Amino acid sequence: MDKKIIDGMEKESKVSMYLMVIGYIFAVLILLISYKSKDKDDVLLAIMWFIIGTFGLYTWLCAIKYKIEINDKHISLKTLFIKKEIDITDIEKYKCNKYRRTALYKFNLYINGKKVLICTRYKEEFENILSDNNVQKVVR
Repeated sequence: MDKKIIDGMEKESKVSMYLMVIGYIFAVLILLISYKSKDKDDVLLAIMWFIIGTFGLYTWLCAIKYKIEINDKHISLKTLFIKKEIDITDIEKYKCNKYRRTALYKFNLYINGKKVLICTRYKEEFENILSDNNVQKVVR
């Protein structure tokens, strides 16, 4: 039977999107107020809010572009900058931890001495796929 898991971070990207919108709105409002009142001291504050908005834009793009597809034979990981295909038979061992206060679990997969990080909310299903392929779990 072919087990397939498709997961992304669309729900987790909302906070970053709100940070981006609030940062850009405050930057524009502060620039308009300082222009209207002829006070140039608030330009640094507007630049700070613009940087906060840009950071929110970057994290939002990273979160919405994160997509993982797992089936019985391979793992396909797509992010903003990386595309990776991992064969499950190459995985030697793995470690699983809860990711902060979210519903996500982070899996550290050890492949030929290298570590690959995968975040998913389907812990039991992914562990079942790994155990079916005789991959050992690392216990601290």
